[in-house]
Amino acid sequence: MSRLWVIIAGVATVVAIVLIIQLNYEAAFVVAAVGVVAWFLNYRVQVKRRLNEHDLEHEPVDEEFEANEKHSAEDSWS
Repeated sequence: MSRLWVIIAGVATVVAIVLIIQLNYEAAFVVAAVGVVAWFLNYRVQVKRRLNEHDLEHEPVDEEFEANEKHSAEDSWS
């Protein structure tokens, strides 16, 4: 999915340049805006993937922390 957004951003950049050469500034602005949105969506996909990988790497630590908290809560009541 990430590669799709990069391709769309690249194509939009080329089309915007062609439209600027043809002096069609309004259309070039719209196409460039679409390219920027595609680039940000690509960035969002990358960040989301990295966060998911980070969560998977650190998941056992979280479970261990919750187990320790549960035992300490039980100890404080007894």
